[in-house]
Amino acid sequence: MPLKLVLVAFFGLAMVGVTFGMARYGYGLFLPQFVETFSLGKPMQGLIGSGSYAGYLLATIFASWFSGHMGPRYPLALGGICAAVGTALVAMATSPTSLAMGVVIAGASPGMVFPALSDWVSIQAAPQERNRLFTIMNSGTGAGIILATPLAWLPADQWRYAWWGFAAFAVSVGTMAVLKAPGAAAAKQAHAHHSDTFNIRMLVAPDTWTLYFVSGVSGLITAIYWAFSVELIARSELHVLGIDRPELVFWMVTGFSGFLGAFAGNAVNNNGHISVLRYTMVAIALSLVLLGLFPSHFAAIMLSGFIFGAAFIFITGLLGVWSMMIFKVRPSAGFGVTFLFFTTGAMFGPSISGLLAPIIGQQMVFVLAGAAALSLCLTPQRRPVTVLQK
Repeated sequence: MPLKLVLVAFFGLAMVGVTFGMARYGYGLFLPQFVETFSLGKPMQGLIGSGSYAGYLLATIFASWFSGHMGPRYPLALGGICAAVGTALVAMATSPTSLAMGVVIAGASPGMVFPALSDWVSIQAAPQERNRLFTIMNSGTGAGIILATPLAWLPADQWRYAWWGFAAFAVSVGTMAVLKAPGAAAAKQAHAHHSDTFNIRMLVAPDTWTLYFVSGVSGLITAIYWAFSVELIARSELHVLGIDRPELVFWMVTGFSGFLGAFAGNAVNNNGHISVLRYTMVAIALSLVLLGLFPSHFAAIMLSGFIFGAAFIFITGLLGVWSMMIFKVRPSAGFGVTFLFFTTGAMFGPSISGLLAPIIGQQMVFVLAGAAALSLCLTPQRRPVTVLQK
């Protein structure tokens, strides 16, 4: 890979790490400290978590339009600002309300960044390099999780230092990415030959609905894992000699294995997007079933976390690549709609789990979610049709 693209991959990976791995997923990681500091009940915990998804949805809608018109630089700047301001507000929070405000703003940051990254890739990379470049960027979630998790071992009264650290990361990484990213002139030049061919009807072309369905179901299933895996392990009262909080070790393993998702682009290039989808959903199903059946077995939860971390980055990378295959005219617009479906599914996942868990138990919810993941293996094999014409 040319040095120019190596730098693009690095800055994109760093932005994903800060916005997803820290600013967004930091809420779930530090939830025990927030509960202790602000006396949060279950309804308030869920409300704040849903607010983070709502912020992500709104930011994605805006950034999908904004990046298509102004280029990647300005949405990336706004994403960095949201991450820095949101995490700083969390660090300064004195009440559940101010905490919620910070979490919502921080949660919006990846929604600003992701559509812009798809445009950045399409502008600066040749077609044969785009899949690999985007999935390398996408694996940055794992880097953010790895850097954030050790800070969760801080004493309960010192968690604010971690969030100040997140804010500092956001400022530094955001500044570097903005200086590197192309602006409006570069975007217009890159897409000048088809800038007038895009219209909103392309977003609902027949070939898009399979992508949207897979995206929504994937979001629903994976959100159940992200929302309840740590709580399920903690509640199982797993004791491992020499490990104070095994659920945090599990979280780090999940983040570390996310780097394997960088190979998703190569996998799609070599095997096709549907084959990669099927293998990935089998892996997600296995991780859900392992954790559902054996939450108090250390080896099982470590294996589950390792498989899920890689598979989650694979599925999000695959969805981004699949979207860019279809929407070559306006990558950010198609990408934004694809991940609106993903995030909408993610909003419903924890709620459905919360309704079912009192009836069948949280462990069985994980097993059922695994079965739902396997259902996506039935997705028909067909080549995506590029949307280029009115």
